Amino acid sequence: MLDIVIDLINRKTGGGTKYINQRDKDFIFASIQEENYRRQFTDVLKNCVVDNKFKYAYFTDMIYFSIFKEKAKEYKKILDLKATDKVRDTFYSEILDIIAAYETGLAEAIKKEYDKSGRLLSYKEVEKVFCDFESMDLWKPLITRGRTKMASRDMALRDAFHYQLSEYIKPLDKDEYQKFLGAAGDELERLMQENQDILKRLKERN
Repeated sequence: MLDIVIDLINRKTGGGTKYINQRDKDFIFASIQEENYRRQFTDVLKNCVVDNKFKYAYFTDMIYFSIFKEKAKEYKKILDLKATDKVRDTFYSEILDIIAAYETGLAEAIKKEYDKSGRLLSYKEVEKVFCDFESMDLWKPLITRGRTKMASRDMALRDAFHYQLSEYIKPLDKDEYQKFLGAAGDELERLMQENQDILKRLKERN
């Protein structure tokens, strides 16, 4: 049965599942919104944290690991992504929403700690802010939902197994398959391919 499903997916997506996440109508808005919050986060890291060329990747990996238990390098290996592939272009809209929430919340928390100290923050100080932030109870239902979506969809739609998220894997229902493989997904994929330049400019403007 799984082989039949994977064959259907390959035919629907032209032989590849790397960007099957973009067949969701919510992806475009989530992606544009996340880009905006990403800039807020990187600006705060630039202005409030001691200088180090690795700090953006370092704290981004902390966010990824907190949400879905994998760093960017690990995630790319599981999905067999190329070095030039952008990780966030492959995230489901629900994951992008959680990342955006982390970025805007952390940006505010780091800025408050910076204002209180009156100097650039060290890595350890930012890690402490992060630890307090991610331990808030409000994240539990959102992260559980996000992990379940990522692990279950990637197993069913991409034949990709996230070992660290194995306990969250659930069978996909009919609506989930329809969301990514139905006629609406076909039409959305066609429109995105035809308007790539417009979408790129829209993301850059925001």
